Amino acid sequence: MSMLHQLRRVAAVVEKDVRSELRTRYGVTALGLFVLTSVTLIVFAVGEEPLPRPMAAGILWVIMFYSAMTGLGRGFISEEERGTALFLRLNSNLTSIFLGKLVVNIVLAVVTSIAALMLMMLFFSQVTIGSWLVMVAAVTIGSIGLAAVLSIVSAIVAKAGTRNPILPVLSFPLLVPLVMPGVNAMILGLAGFTLAEAASDLLLMTSYTGIVIVVSVVVFEVVWDE
Repeated sequence: MSMLHQLRRVAAVVEKDVRSELRTRYGVTALGLFVLTSVTLIVFAVGEEPLPRPMAAGILWVIMFYSAMTGLGRGFISEEERGTALFLRLNSNLTSIFLGKLVVNIVLAVVTSIAALMLMMLFFSQVTIGSWLVMVAAVTIGSIGLAAVLSIVSAIVAKAGTRNPILPVLSFPLLVPLVMPGVNAMILGLAGFTLAEAASDLLLMTSYTGIVIVVSVVVFEVVWDE
């Protein structure tokens, strides 16, 4: 199969998911409401109290993690619930299906996380970002890693009877190697460290995300095929 043909199949899966999301707006609405509610509650709870950088980074990661659990885990689960999984298999190969779902999840995760970052900076006057480049890089790479992990885990639990409780339980251990350097990278971004000084954490996040994506593509056929 040519690369162009593969890209067309991936684009077809992305288009199908985008059209489905535009009809239901479930994922976008859930993500938006969760981020807005979380930031608002934190603003009321913190008030004018000083917010240390580690706490600010931790809060942002909590919002990113739970918003991802709220809106990103339904890619494969919804296919099983609607009974369209077999139709999807017949019209595309498994690699294209996974990559298409992954692309949609990445876009949703990045947009949601950047929106959460902007809202935090808007409402938390006591928090300042010393290096926007490092901060945005940490948020973007972290969002891609979240999307990668949740894409493969949602495929694993798609056929389980109790899907919602299983998803965060299985996802969290896989996200620990991403969250640990991610929190540190955000702290460095808040403190004003340069991209070179934060490169080790960002490289670790990027490497782990790449490994997750490659392994997911390899094992997806076994995971999702009946």
